[in-house]
Amino acid sequence: MEAADGEIEALCSIWEGVHVESPTPSERILKLKIKSLEDETTSASVVVEMIVKEGYPLIPPQVTISNPRGIGEPEFHELRRKIDRIIEENSDEMPIICEIFQECSDYLTENQHVNMDCSICLLSLSSSPIIVTSCDHFMHSMCFCRYLTVCLEEFRKEIREAQPYMKEKVDTNIVCPVCRESLTEENTIQNYNANIQKMIKETKQKQKTLRNKKRRASTTTEDVQNTMKRWHEEQRRLAKIYEKQKEKGGIIDIEEDKKRREFFIETGTAVVEEEEDPVI
Repeated sequence: MEAADGEIEALCSIWEGVHVESPTPSERILKLKIKSLEDETTSASVVVEMIVKEGYPLIPPQVTISNPRGIGEPEFHELRRKIDRIIEENSDEMPIICEIFQECSDYLTENQHVNMDCSICLLSLSSSPIIVTSCDHFMHSMCFCRYLTVCLEEFRKEIREAQPYMKEKVDTNIVCPVCRESLTEENTIQNYNANIQKMIKETKQKQKTLRNKKRRASTTTEDVQNTMKRWHEEQRRLAKIYEKQKEKGGIIDIEEDKKRREFFIETGTAVVEEEEDPVI
């Protein structure tokens, strides 16, 4: 696993948050939620999971891409086809772990929000500023503020119409309009009004556009390319050292040594059999 571990180390130096597991000494599992732009809350993202086994890069990695956010379904399927193509066309058996992650990042940068509609009004996301919920769903900030206002009015009505002993039990927490995941956890009938008003204000402050996307993306890509260049140079340097040591006999080729031992055992066995024949 030396080849894989060296590239995994390079990968972790490029992207933060890479989760690496080693269920067995001959297997590595990598998982990363990769975004188009670093530190950009409105960036598209996918979760890349990769299984690398002993024999890599001769044995190609198994790659799964899931949880697309900020890209349309056609773009998501195209990304999967691109990754499959990289693996299939790697006839030279070159290291491709970092290349796969970089391809995902570059593709997201070029195709985020294309053919994407607001989860609330179903109009194009590009028509006005957008926000992203904590569960990674994209929508117009104006639509989300309207949704919060509607929720606030419904909570007021429900509390007003509830029996006195039931008012405290009214759930005033906000849920995502797409997946229904809770976006607040501590709202009560005493503080829900102030909390929701605060959410509306923060939504307007945090709304984002895609201005400067290309400039920031190119900077990130340049950093990755420089890291990959240094890593490949180090690989070539170590390969030369390995070949020199091998020529001098400083490295034992396990497979060749095994073949020599098998030949010796077979030859020795044949001699013993020849000596025993006359006795029979």
